[in-house]
Amino acid sequence: MSKIVVIDASLAAMWAVPETYSNHAFALARQWAQKHTHLIAPCLMLTEVTNAFYKRVARRDMELNTAIAALHLVLEFGIEIREEPGLHSRSMELSHQLKRPTTYNCHYLALAENHNCELWTGDQRFYNSVKETMHQVKWIGNYIPPPRG
Repeated sequence: MSKIVVIDASLAAMWAVPETYSNHAFALARQWAQKHTHLIAPCLMLTEVTNAFYKRVARRDMELNTAIAALHLVLEFGIEIREEPGLHSRSMELSHQLKRPTTYNCHYLALAENHNCELWTGDQRFYNSVKETMHQVKWIGNYIPPPRG
């Protein structure tokens, strides 16, 4: 059985739109592909990625056709979208426990908890807020890509 990893929208978006840690995100994706790691995310991931790209369109930072192409690129990474029983209520419990203002990030955390696996994020503020107690949360900025060669 291959390893399972939960991916959040902030990390997935880095594969389609250049950001500070996009190179790290690509290196990690290559590593996962080599190790046949199974990528999963809660269903809200697609909504969040779509919204993030559309915000760039609304700000005139990106053309609509570019945003749609970026979304299709994320879809090509083969992330399995999961809607699991109890995920929403567990995300509320985790949000309350961690004193988070919203439940979005905790949906990913609840999914990682369900599968006893890591959650990889590009959201440094979320990572910083939970890193002391939720050790399964990993931030792409801490990932050190292996040398290419």
